[in-house]
Parts: sequence; structure tokens; C-alpha cells
Amino acid sequence: MPAASRSPSRKPETKPDLAMTIEHLRTTNDELQRKRADAEKDRDLFRDLYNKASTHASEVSKENNALLDRAMLAEGQVRDGLEMVKGMYEDRIQKLEKEVEHWKGLYQVLTTRDARTNDEVRRRAALEPELRHQNEQLRGDIEILAHDYEPLDPQEHTDTIVEVSREVKIVSLLAE
Repeated sequence: MPAASRSPSRKPETKPDLAMTIEHLRTTNDELQRKRADAEKDRDLFRDLYNKASTHASEVSKENNALLDRAMLAEGQVRDGLEMVKGMYEDRIQKLEKEVEHWKGLYQVLTTRDARTNDEVRRRAALEPELRHQNEQLRGDIEILAHDYEPLDPQEHTDTIVEVSREVKIVSLLAE
């Protein structure tokens, strides 16, 4: 293009006007060059920040995926582990409940037997003084009868002594 078409619509007529116009154009050009350089710096800065943000987003995405995988694995392990522990403790509880039932039954048997034994011992202990007294009386009666029956027939005497002796033995057995 011709130089005249690029210049402002008004043509400077003097050298000082031309110098001023050139100076004005240089200043404008310098300012535009500076703005262009700033814009390129901003572009490079934004490109760098975008790349860093993109890289960071990729890393965060990978980390999130890894954490999700670990969380799913941990949840599976927890679920399976809880089921295993629950099963183990349920088995132990059942075994312990069976053992408790066994011991309760044994306790019941021993308590019942002890109560019967104690009842029998108390009954015998209560009867002992009375039976001892009866035993002493019967022994005394035997001695008296033995003296009284000496003059009688020996066969009658033996039958009576045997009968009284049986009564003494029965009372003695009851006392035991």
C-alpha cells in the first residue's frame, strides 16, 4: 500500500507536525507492543496455570479412583470380616449356652439330691435320741425278762429272747 493511504486522513504539512505524528505513532506502537507482550505473558501464564490445573485434576482424579478402590476393598473386607467374626461368636455363644444348660442341669440334680440327703439326715438326727432311748429300754427289758424266765421252760425262754432280740435289731437298724 502506498504510504499516503496509511497515514492519517490529514496530511501533516510541516516537519514539526510530521515529527509529532511520528512521535505519536511510535508512542502508540510502543504501547501496543507492550500490551501485546503483556497479553502474550498473560496467555503463557494462563496456559501454564491451565496445564498445572489439568495435571492436578488428573492426579486428584487418579488419587480419588485409588481411594475409591481402597474404600471398596476395605468395605468388602469389613463386611466379610464382620460376618466371619459374627459367625465365630455365634458358635461360641451356642457352645457356652449348651455348657450353661449342662451345668444348670447338674446343679439341679445336685441340689435335689442334697435336699433329699439333708432331709434324710435331719429325719434320722431327729429320731436318734428317741430310738436310743427305746433301745436302752428294750435292753433293760431283755435283762429283766432273762431273769424272770430263767425258771421257765428253756424253749419258751429262748423263743422270747430271740423275739425281743429281733425287735432290738430292728430299732438299731432304724437308728442307723
